[in-house]
Formats: sequence, C-alpha cells, structure tokens
Amino acid sequence: MARTQTIETPDELKNVQRGALEQRDRFFLGAIQGHKRFPSKSKKKVLREQSLFGFLATFWRELSTVEKAAWKQAAAFSNLTNWQLFISDNAARLRHDLPLDVPPSDLWQVRAGQILIEAPATGITLKQEHPQTYFVVQKVSGTSWKRELVELNEVFGLPLELEIRYKASLTAEGSGQVARYMARVWTSYQGKDIFSDHAIDFTASIGWTKATLTISGLRGIVIGYTLYLEIVAYRGELLFDNIRAVHGGTNWARDPRCDAIDEEFTKAFAAVPPFWIPLVLPSGSTFVSQYPPSL
Repeated sequence: MARTQTIETPDELKNVQRGALEQRDRFFLGAIQGHKRFPSKSKKKVLREQSLFGFLATFWRELSTVEKAAWKQAAAFSNLTNWQLFISDNAARLRHDLPLDVPPSDLWQVRAGQILIEAPATGITLKQEHPQTYFVVQKVSGTSWKRELVELNEVFGLPLELEIRYKASLTAEGSGQVARYMARVWTSYQGKDIFSDHAIDFTASIGWTKATLTISGLRGIVIGYTLYLEIVAYRGELLFDNIRAVHGGTNWARDPRCDAIDEEFTKAFAAVPPFWIPLVLPSGSTFVSQYPPSL
C-alpha cells in the first residue's frame, strides 16, 4: 500500500475527486478509498420512496400555496428554504413521536437554546467573545460531511443591532434579579479603553417574543465586544433562538440558530472557541439545544 504525505488536486478536478473518493479523518488517519458503487436508477427510486424525504414529501405535496408561503416566511429567519425547514421540523417531530403537519413559528425554528436553572443554583452566565480575529468551523463546499478551520476577520462598526427571540418562565429567588442578553462594547477614546454595557432585559414570565436593541453613538474606535446571556437570582427556564448581533449588514452572532449552544471543539478544531463559554455555571444550571415542542 502506498503511503502519501500530501495530495494536491487542481481546482478543476476537485468535484471529480469528491465524487470518486472517500477520505476519512484527514488529521489523524489519512486513509482514502474509492466511493462505494452507486445504486441503479431503479434502486434509487425505491430508496427515495422509502426514505424520510419520500415519506414527508407526501405531506408537503398536500400543502396549499398559502401554507407553503408560511413555511417560506419562517424559514427566512434561519436562511433555509421552506422545504428544508419543513423537513427539519417534521423530522424532529418524528424523533419525538409528535404529530405532523403543524404550522411553523416565526419566533423559533427546529432547535432552540434552553437554559434551565434548578436548586441549588440561582443563576447562570454565558459569554461569546468577538475579538477582531478568531477561528470558526465551516462546512467544506460540495462535501457537507466535512468541515474546515477558517480564520475570521470581523471588521467592527456601529450601529450594533442586537436581537433575540425568547420564552421565559423564571421565578425570583432572593434579591438582585437580572435576566438579560447583553453586549459589552470595548472602545478606545483619547488613549483610554472604555467598556460599556448595553442590554436587552428579559421579562421573567412571557411566551415567545422578539426583543431588539440598537447600539450607536459611542465615542472612539470599536476594538471588540462580548455577548452575554446572564440570569441572576432566578430559577426556571429560558428558551431562546434566532440570536443576532448585526453590524455592517452581517449577523456575527455564532450559532445564531442555536443548533448546538453547548458544543465544544476538539482535535484539529481545538483553536475554535465554544459558541457559549460558561462564566457562572453552578450545580443545577444547564444549557443545551432542544426541540421546544418536546419539552
């Protein structure tokens, strides 16, 4: 068996290579092998009819134009098509033995972040840092099963627009209650570093709602900012989705769809910071991604 340290594929042949070869973990076990034989056209047709897509397609075809438009409107918040959101949402319903054909929500889509605070805990604080340069993980174009490390340069500017959709069921414990989504903005003015806090305060008990805040008019040059989810002197549950931290026309919030708010990156991706870093995480406090109707 030949041992190869490096393979360089011309750009014009990359799609052909991806269609012909399978590559395992390229960082630790760089084995490569030919793709398994593709099924015949008749076999593909049978597989499609037996697949989840084939099963849900029958429900999709029965939807009216108005119903499909509702899925399209909800899908826009997650940068999906109406069909993609329909498949994702109903696949989750199947996994949790829930009824199908339920209209989508404009306030959450598929997964949402869940913060749960139970005794003896009375709070939690999570942060997401946004320096000028940091690493992220992105899918490799044309190969959805692969991911690559990318260095991101976030060019700062004001205004900074915060937005979050959330649902809260919190009960006060003691005094000094705080529940908020906050940006701590770091600016430099006349040689001095200035840190200013700008927060969206959560209502303690409320159904799904949207809250926004625009930050502008700060003196000096923006050096960076840090996003926080902070709950103090409360117990209960907070669900949130569609997080936004927009400046320069781009939403820079990481994991804005809350697909995996507790994910930590390892091995070759260890340089990537977690989506949310716990600063205060006492026993009894947890944060995970959940499908809200399953709770």
